[in-house]
Amino acid sequence: MKNYKELINYLYPRNSFRPSNYENISLVFSKFIKKEIIEQTKFKKGFLSSILKVPALSLNFIKRIENQKKNLESCGYKSISLKLKTSSRLVVGLGAGHVLETSLTLHHIFGIPYIPASALKGVVRMVSFWEIVENKKIKDEREIEKLQEQTYDKQISDSDDENILKHKLLFGTQNFKGLLVFLDAYPEIQNNQDIFELDVMTPHYSGYYTKVQDPGDWENPNPIVFLTVKKGVNFCFNVLFDEFRAKEILKDEYFPEVAKNILRKWLSESSNLSNLVKNWIEAALKEYGVGAKTRLGYGIFE
Repeated sequence: MKNYKELINYLYPRNSFRPSNYENISLVFSKFIKKEIIEQTKFKKGFLSSILKVPALSLNFIKRIENQKKNLESCGYKSISLKLKTSSRLVVGLGAGHVLETSLTLHHIFGIPYIPASALKGVVRMVSFWEIVENKKIKDEREIEKLQEQTYDKQISDSDDENILKHKLLFGTQNFKGLLVFLDAYPEIQNNQDIFELDVMTPHYSGYYTKVQDPGDWENPNPIVFLTVKKGVNFCFNVLFDEFRAKEILKDEYFPEVAKNILRKWLSESSNLSNLVKNWIEAALKEYGVGAKTRLGYGIFE
C-alpha cells in the first residue's frame, strides 16, 4: 500500500464503515480495528494516518469547565486556573492495554485527548516534595526516604515545619484527605483543528527484552508507530481548594495550631495559595512534563 487512502480502500469498502465517517476518534481508535491491521505491522501506520483525518470535535469544553467550576464554587471550593500550551508532543496512556501495542488516553464519550487528574496531581506533588528537599538541602538518599515517610505516612503535627505542613494540607497523607482537588485537563479545540500527529519508536534487541535470545546486531529493529498530541495545543488546567473543609478544620480544637494558622492565611489572602499552586503546576509541566516518555522531552508545556 503506497498510502493510507489505498489501505482504507482495501480494508474498508466504500459502503462499509470508514474511520473518516465517524467524529469520535476514541471509537475509531478502540473499536473499529480490523484484524489485518493487528496482524500486519505495515498496515498500522496507514490506519493511524487515517485517524489523523478524523475531524476533532469542537465541544466548547471551556464553557463546560466554567460551568463545572461555578457549581463547585457554590459548594465551597475556590478555583485556581491557568492555560498552558504544549511545546512538544504529548502522549498520555502510551502503555495502556491496546491491540496496537501503544495507546493514547482519549475521552471515551467525546473522543478528545485529555490529561487525567491523577497524572497531573502526581507530577505537581512531586515538584512540591523536591522543593522541600532542596530547601532542606538534603542529599542523602536515606534522609530523602525519611522525608517521604514524613510527608505521606505521618500525621499532621506541630513539629512539622511550614513547608511540610503546606504539602500535607494540600496533598494529604494516609490519614488526612488533601484540600486540593485536581480536575482533568482538556484541550481547547477549534472546529476541524489538527491536533494529532504520528511518531515512531524503534526498539532494538526485541529478542533480548522478551527473554527469547541474547542481544545481537543481527536482529532487525522493530519500528512502532504511535499516536500523539502535537505541539502547540492549548490545555486548560483547573485545581480546586476546599474552603468549606478548611473552615471546618479551624473549628477542630485538636487540630495542630500551626497548621490552622496556615489555613487562616490562605483563607484571608487566597492569592498566596493561588500563586503557590500555579508555580508548582508551571514548574511541573515546563520542567518535568506529564505523561509518557517525559525523559525524552515529551509532555512539556510553555
